[in-house]
Amino acid sequence: MAVDLDYLSPTRSPKEVGGAAIQWVCTRRGRAMVLTVFLCTVLMVMAGMRNQEALSSRYNNISTYYPWTQHLPSLPNIIQSPFKTPSELTLQLENGQVDRVPARLKKTTPNFHLIMPAESDTIDFCKTTASAMMLNYPPVTAVGLRGNFESDEKRQREILQRTLKYLSNKQFVKDHDLILIVDGENTWFQLPSNVIVSQYKRLLVDANVRLLKRYGRNKDGYQKFNQTIVFGADKQCQGDDKACGYVAHSIFSDNLYTTETARRISQMPAKFLNARMVMGPASDLRALYRAAQQKFIHRQSQSQTVQSVLATLFAEQQLSRDAAEVQTTNVGAKMKELLSFKEGKADAKHRLEHAQANFSNCTRQENCTRPDFAVGLDYAHVLFQPLAFNTKDELMLLVHDNSTNLSQYSHPGSIDKNLTLPAGLRDTKPPFSRPDLSKTSPSPHEHSAYISPLEYKADLDTLPERKLPWSEVPLIQNTYTGAVPAIIDASPAPNDHEAGPDITREQLWYSKYKRALLRRYFRTPQSPSGYHDSLVGGDRYWDARGGRGGIWTAAEQLWLAWGELDGVCGRLNQQRDVFGDEKGVWLHERERGYELWLALVQRGEKLKRRQLVQEAWKGLQQRTKRWDTKV
Repeated sequence: MAVDLDYLSPTRSPKEVGGAAIQWVCTRRGRAMVLTVFLCTVLMVMAGMRNQEALSSRYNNISTYYPWTQHLPSLPNIIQSPFKTPSELTLQLENGQVDRVPARLKKTTPNFHLIMPAESDTIDFCKTTASAMMLNYPPVTAVGLRGNFESDEKRQREILQRTLKYLSNKQFVKDHDLILIVDGENTWFQLPSNVIVSQYKRLLVDANVRLLKRYGRNKDGYQKFNQTIVFGADKQCQGDDKACGYVAHSIFSDNLYTTETARRISQMPAKFLNARMVMGPASDLRALYRAAQQKFIHRQSQSQTVQSVLATLFAEQQLSRDAAEVQTTNVGAKMKELLSFKEGKADAKHRLEHAQANFSNCTRQENCTRPDFAVGLDYAHVLFQPLAFNTKDELMLLVHDNSTNLSQYSHPGSIDKNLTLPAGLRDTKPPFSRPDLSKTSPSPHEHSAYISPLEYKADLDTLPERKLPWSEVPLIQNTYTGAVPAIIDASPAPNDHEAGPDITREQLWYSKYKRALLRRYFRTPQSPSGYHDSLVGGDRYWDARGGRGGIWTAAEQLWLAWGELDGVCGRLNQQRDVFGDEKGVWLHERERGYELWLALVQRGEKLKRRQLVQEAWKGLQQRTKRWDTKV
C-alpha cells in the first residue's frame, strides 16, 4: 500500500497546510499541545512581570493622578496637601501684598512629630538626635527619658502608654499630623526629613494600588482596605511570635535573593513587622496604639512587649482581610491568581484554617474578623532598612556619579538594575546647601537674631561646595530592591545570626562634617530665612511647638537643650564620641580651659552623689544599730 507523503511537499498550497494544521489541532494530542504552549507562555510572561508589578512605580516616577484615591472612604490629609505648603496669608506676606503681620498669627499646615523611646541620653542617643537635627527632622519628643522601670515588662507598658498619651494630646497633636516613631539609640538617619515624607507618600500610592487590585471595592464603591501606617519590615520574626504565622507574603518573589531551595534567613524577602520603626497619620496611629494598649493590659499577645502586641494586631488585620477575600467568588480572579503565581485565596484560606486551629475565639470564619488599622510594611526598605539579616552584598555604600559602574552591584533578581537615586532626593536641596547671605537675604528686615558662639569660623564651619549634588556623596543602598533608605535600624541581632554588611555609623555621608552641619542647623533661627519663617506664622516649620537644638519630653513637655550639662548630651565623653574631632566642647570650642572646667564639674557631681550615698548608708547603719539595741 502506498503511503501519501504529499504533506511534506514544498509545493503544497498554504490553504492545504492550514487545513492540515487545523485538523491536527482538533486531535486530542493537538489540543493538549496548544494548551500547554499557551499556558507556558502566559506563565512565563506573568512570572517575569511579577517583580516589576510588585514595585510598579519603583517609588521614583509616579503620576500625580492616583486612581485609588477616589475609592477611599477617608482620604489621608497628607496625600491631599503637601507638608509645609503655606497658607494664602503666608504667600501674601512673602509677596509683599500684605504689609502688616496680623496679631497671634498661627501655623496652619500639618505638623510632623518625631518620637523616640529612650530611657537615658546615652552616647548612641546623642548620635541619633544629632543626626536628626543635621538632616532637619522635627525636634525629638523623648518617651520614657530618665525613667526608672522595675522590669522590662513595666518599661514596655510605660513606653506604650506614654506614646499613646502623647498622641492623644490634642493641644500638640492634630489628627492630620504626621508621626514618625523610631528607636532612640539604634537609629541612623541618612536622608533629609522632606525626603522621607515624599518617599512615604510614594509608598502609600504603590501600596494602595496593590490593595485595590487585590481586594477591590465594597458595595458603596470605596476601596475595601487601604494603607496609611507603614512599619519597618524584618526578615526574621522577632521572638518567634506565633502571630508571625499569619502574615502575608512579601510583595517580592521568594527568588529575589536566590533560586536555591535551601536558603538562609538573609536570603528571604522581609515580611515581618518591625515595631521599632513606624510612620503614619496621628489619628490612625492613635487608634492602633489604643488597641495595642488594651491587648497589653489584657495580656492578649504571646509576650508582654510592644513588638508582640503590634505583631498580633497586624496578624489579626491580615486574618480579617483573608476572611473578606475568601467570601468573594470571582472566576476571573481565580484564573488570574493561578496564572500569576501570586498569593491569593488559597493562602488566605490556609491562614484562616490555621487560625481556627490555634485560636479558641476563632472557631468560625466570621470570628476571625478584626478592625482594620490600615497597617502595612515597607517591604522594599524605602523608609526603614534593618541592618540585621542582610546578605553581604545587599547593602552597599554607593556614589551615583559617572565615576562608578553601578551595574556591577545589581543581581539577577534585582528590582532596579540601574540603582538610581530616588526622585525625592533628586528634587531636594544639595546635601551641603546653605544660604549665601552675601548675595541675597530672604528676610524682609535688615536685622535678625544673633548668637555669638555660632558666628562663622573657618576651622569649625568649613563644608564642601554648597552645590555638590547628592549623586556625589556615598549613600547606603539596597542593591536588591534598589531603595536608598531614609533611616537605618542598627538594632543588634541574635548572636547566632550570620555576618552581614560591614557598615558603621561613621561611614554615613555626613560623618566628617558633623560639627559644621550641626552648627548650620543651630544657626538657622538667627539667619534671615529663620527670621522670615517665624514672621509669617511658622507655616514652613515642622513643629508648631517650636524649639531648635534640643528635645521635648513627652510626659512633662519640658525642653532640654542639646549639648548643655543641664539638658541632654552635655557631658564631655558624650560630645567627644559624637563629634570625634578634638575641637572642644560644643559651642565653647575656642574657650581655653572650658574642657577642664566641665570635667571638674562632672567630677564634682560624681563626688557629691557619692557623698550623698555614703551619708545615706551611714544613716541606715545608725538606725539599724538603734533598732538592734532596742531589741
